[in-house]
Amino acid sequence: MISMAEAEAALAAVRELVAADGGDIAVSATGDDHVALRLVLDTAECAECVMPRAFLETVALDMMKADLPGLARVEIDDPRE
Repeated sequence: MISMAEAEAALAAVRELVAADGGDIAVSATGDDHVALRLVLDTAECAECVMPRAFLETVALDMMKADLPGLARVEIDDPRE
């Protein structure tokens, strides 16, 4: 089981990527091999500048796997959809 603390730590680099466009991303749930994230765009100057959900899920999975080798799936709740 991936803990919330492990997921938060692994999310740091992804948060920096999203923050470049004024957004944020937070862990909403974890499981045995997956992490659910929530995209926060309340303060984003250009919400549409943030990567599309499907692409961001792939990027987040690749980046977070370095710290969470058992991670198989990342799901993002995107308020734009």
